[in-house]
Amino acid sequence: MEAKAEITVRSFSEADEEILRLTEKSAEGTARKDGILYLRGGGKIFSCEDNAEGRRLMEALSGETGTKTEDAFWKRVIRGTVNPHDAARFGIRDEVPRCVILFRPIQESGQGIQREMVPVEETDRILEFESGEAALILCMKKRSAEEAKEFAGAAAETMESEAGISCTAGIGRTAGNLREIAGSFRDAEAAIETGSRHGIPGPVYDFSEQTLERLADLIPSGKIEAYRREMISPEAEKVLTEETIETIRAFFRNDLNLTTTAKELFIHRNTILYRLEKVRKATGLDLRKFEEAAVFRILMDFQQK
Repeated sequence: MEAKAEITVRSFSEADEEILRLTEKSAEGTARKDGILYLRGGGKIFSCEDNAEGRRLMEALSGETGTKTEDAFWKRVIRGTVNPHDAARFGIRDEVPRCVILFRPIQESGQGIQREMVPVEETDRILEFESGEAALILCMKKRSAEEAKEFAGAAAETMESEAGISCTAGIGRTAGNLREIAGSFRDAEAAIETGSRHGIPGPVYDFSEQTLERLADLIPSGKIEAYRREMISPEAEKVLTEETIETIRAFFRNDLNLTTTAKELFIHRNTILYRLEKVRKATGLDLRKFEEAAVFRILMDFQQK
């Protein structure tokens, strides 16, 4: 026990940036620099002198943290490299449905996502990155897509209320095996970027729910801008007040359902009809019709870019 006192422990926010990079790149979560041995594990950086006694202590410690090499395995997986031998060594099954939820701090405050505030089960895995982000590999065997979304929202709310960390969460499509997890990770990254770019209310962005936005991104911005000028005149812009835009967003969120939208906004459905009619007269688009609502959605999103 006395020898273990020679080990220094630092959180990621306290550790040297170069050491964070070196240990993250290492398959074993270790690094050496200037006669010091470093170990990454359990959301912390451990260090001690790089000698025989230090190496013995670090080897023992790596077994106690239980996260070093397995974290490195999962980080390789989300980057697209799967080693079946390592999967077998860690007792990780291949063809299990999993999705990636990426938690990203909204502001660069020097404080990353708090691993311990994301309640994971034995079948899940959460990975921390020096950027402050954290990726949760969530087992979907007994979870629905809606439950995954609720989980992400609850985790983001917990970090906000208990640690003061505002974050967004991107959810990737469910992967059927280990090799597909890298795609789910890319989906999660794209979900946050697409949601932010199109002004979609957060903090949770689900890649599977962003089909329209991703299709809109394929249209050259010059063409959308020209069509917007054609459809929405300067006079029409005056009708699109912040209150009206929020009403329209709620209307779209509730699948063009007047009654549900009225309940969400605590207003009479006739008030919504009145605002939608003003928009129709100003733009020629009847937002109660799906095709015209889709056109307006694309034009409105372009304004947000």
